[in-house]
Amino acid sequence: MKRKLSTLCLILALGQLAHAGDMKLDPTGTWKVIVSSTNTQAHPAAQTLKLTLNGGTLTGTLSYNSSPTVNGKARVSELPITEAKLQGNELSFNFTHPPASGNGPNATYSYQGKISGETIKGTFTMEWMGQTRTRGWEAEHLKEE
Repeated sequence: MKRKLSTLCLILALGQLAHAGDMKLDPTGTWKVIVSSTNTQAHPAAQTLKLTLNGGTLTGTLSYNSSPTVNGKARVSELPITEAKLQGNELSFNFTHPPASGNGPNATYSYQGKISGETIKGTFTMEWMGQTRTRGWEAEHLKEE
């Protein structure tokens, strides 16, 4: 009897593990993004990432303070992310924005990160006018009210 009970418990535990492996991570919601900076005097730039996972398709927007400031306040721009992918706990997406002032090519950003619980940590690469820079970023999942 003990052997049958042990076998049954083992089968149930393996079934739970298999089911947990089938569950997909859902990053839907609002994330507060902090971009790392090499300038220790500057405050890190804050952005807001809004993600939606619907039927396996990941979409969203990235909001950031844009220049120039008006009456001492930064304008907030919200633009769509593109080529968003979620594979396991790995997230990637692109983001493009126009120059802060004047004419010129758009800057293109490629974000990669790993989701762990309520945080994402990763790097992004920015390309603009032939120059490439890579920086770190972290995001905290904000609680919905």
